[in-house]
Amino acid sequence: MAESFRQGMGRPDGVERRLASALGDLLARPGSLVRAVAAYLVGIEMGMAEAAARAVGCGIEYLHTASLVFDDLPAMDDARTRRGMPALHVLHGEGLAILAALAMVNRGYSLLWQGISEAPAERRIEAGDWVDRCLGATGMIGGQSHDIGGWREGQTAADVSEVAARKTGDLLRLTLVLPAVLGRGREREIRMLDRLALLRGLAYQAADDVKDVVGGAGKTAGRDEAMGRPNLVAAEGIQEAVIRLRRLIEVGDRVQAKLPGPVERWGMLDALRVGVPAGADGLELSLGSAAV
Repeated sequence: MAESFRQGMGRPDGVERRLASALGDLLARPGSLVRAVAAYLVGIEMGMAEAAARAVGCGIEYLHTASLVFDDLPAMDDARTRRGMPALHVLHGEGLAILAALAMVNRGYSLLWQGISEAPAERRIEAGDWVDRCLGATGMIGGQSHDIGGWREGQTAADVSEVAARKTGDLLRLTLVLPAVLGRGREREIRMLDRLALLRGLAYQAADDVKDVVGGAGKTAGRDEAMGRPNLVAAEGIQEAVIRLRRLIEVGDRVQAKLPGPVERWGMLDALRVGVPAGADGLELSLGSAAV
């Protein structure tokens, strides 16, 4: 999958030199690829052709990567680092970063269509609805819009979770549900995968909120507070945020355990399970002791 990610944009022949350089930097650091691998393996398990499953997995990862570029821009989170390296706009400027992200979005949709086009007609329609729902104005893009709405005062845990469900959860929902729809996924399987994806997405964002406070996210820390972004720690404190994270992890574990078939069938989903960030336990305990 890492090779598919690096090669998925095709040869750079004819691409403007500076844009090719920015795209090259993006493609050279693909991150964990957990979404791509999970989508690919769910697709294979659900009976998708190998090439179609690979295209869907890579397409989802391209869309995720583009979203990170946009997220880091000064107009969004104004982050300086990503994945332990300077953010793309720091290296190449805002204009080229935006253009590179748009190229990734365009290619991501093209790859998704490669996977969708081989499915039966009724499955193609359902798949298209999922893509629109999870990525569009009421999905991931809408979540990002809520995220930058100004949250310095009055945010609640429910508000923060609603933003996370769209901004982070919807892409993960697409990751698990789309290959099931395109394959032979039954209604119960699709429904349970959707539920699991939302729980894992909320847990991922909760862990990210905690990391923004304690560090260790591989990106610029403290941006939520500095930019007035929704954050569970700001909404309810570190102790309650960690408790909420643990609960999300546990409920997700229960849903995954109930998926049809033997546990080994769904082993590819284990990589989507986040843990409590390092340092959060100690901070939680110290704050609890101080309260006592």
